[in-house]
Amino acid sequence: MTSTVIIPRKTRVSVSVPPSYIGKHVEVTFALKDEKDKPKPAMRLSDMFRGTLSKEGAESFIKHTQTMRNEWDDI
Repeated sequence: MTSTVIIPRKTRVSVSVPPSYIGKHVEVTFALKDEKDKPKPAMRLSDMFRGTLSKEGAESFIKHTQTMRNEWDDI
């Protein structure tokens, strides 16, 4: 496999291929280097766990959490 980074000066680019590639399927891809290297935005925890609890389970968890917080406030 051969890969290289270029900065084109015109809309036309000429590509030379090795003799062993002749008669074979060769993939040519154009991608902006800046776009390819951009980090993906970090996923929030709420997005990661959305839909993992049933509605009843979530309500029970919220009630339990509120009870625990109230106990801490009473100390």
